[in-house]
Amino acid sequence: MRWARPIFLIVLLIWGLAGCAVGETETAVTTPTIPPTEPAAATAVPPSATPLPTNTPAPTPTATQEATMTPTSAPTFTELFAIEDAPDALKDPYGIAVDSQDNLFVLDAGNNRLLKFDSAGNLLQTWDARGSGESEFNSLGFGAIAIDANDNLFVVDNGNFRIQKFDSAGNFVTQWGSEGLRDGQFQRAIGIAIDAAGNVYVTDDGRPEIQVFDNDGSFLRKFGSRGHEDGQFQHPTGIAVDAEGNVYVADYETRRVQKFDAEGNFLLGWGMAENSSGIPEGIGIDTNGRLYITDYTSGRVEIFTPDGAFITSWDGGENGRFARPVAIAFDSEGNVYVSSQASNSVRKFAPPPLP
Repeated sequence: MRWARPIFLIVLLIWGLAGCAVGETETAVTTPTIPPTEPAAATAVPPSATPLPTNTPAPTPTATQEATMTPTSAPTFTELFAIEDAPDALKDPYGIAVDSQDNLFVLDAGNNRLLKFDSAGNLLQTWDARGSGESEFNSLGFGAIAIDANDNLFVVDNGNFRIQKFDSAGNFVTQWGSEGLRDGQFQRAIGIAIDAAGNVYVTDDGRPEIQVFDNDGSFLRKFGSRGHEDGQFQHPTGIAVDAEGNVYVADYETRRVQKFDAEGNFLLGWGMAENSSGIPEGIGIDTNGRLYITDYTSGRVEIFTPDGAFITSWDGGENGRFARPVAIAFDSEGNVYVSSQASNSVRKFAPPPLP
């Protein structure tokens, strides 16, 4: 078969040509040549210019903002008179109270006597016998007084561990208390207040509880305990009751005032505003419900809303600044009386309008 070899050679030739073509194709696919990428975008578009800062003026505060930012100036309480002699010098005057006729009563504690003045500061009556009998006093150098709606006068006679009650004419009515820690007893009674029902509230820094009595001295209840928590006391001093029956107690040692409801449940507490280390001592409430609290160490009176929001304060003015102020009282015209132990005086002021 001579014709078969040429055919075989032709087939080999075709197969070789096809293999070369396939090899060239695989080489082109597996080893492509890729040119490097140029950062054309970065050079093609010029960078944007950074805008200059714009100085925008601060907005002008409104009247409300300005009033909030600007401290309120101290109010001007006009001094009407000062009592320093009766007729001899006062000594450590503490408790003060005003009756419905605007007569002023002063417990002149250092002299162990009770004094009564008219609204012009004239002395009307004196109880100055020292002792433990009826209408006699033995003070520890402090002690408050309070007057009820019938002008009965209640006096803290702490040296005798008792409360004495007098009628509107100054006649002795009754007394209660003895030394001890039982209900109705006292250690160092200081503050006293009367609610609208005639109940009597007494603070005692020797037994840090508030004791409540009826108008004739029968024990009703007590609240509080020793400590620094809400509703507790260390050295309770001043006390006051507002028209709604809420009770406010100043604590000399913990340096705060606490507010309670009529049943003695704690509501809130706060400290002095002008000086956080100031010591609240006495509390008075005016006819608008504002609280006047004496700062014993800083020598000023601070005024608060019933919810403890600070209103303003004053230090007694240029005629004689307060020196250890201890008690506050108000007459029917809204005039304010302040007793100061260190200056041995009781001063009367006409207040300015207050918020």
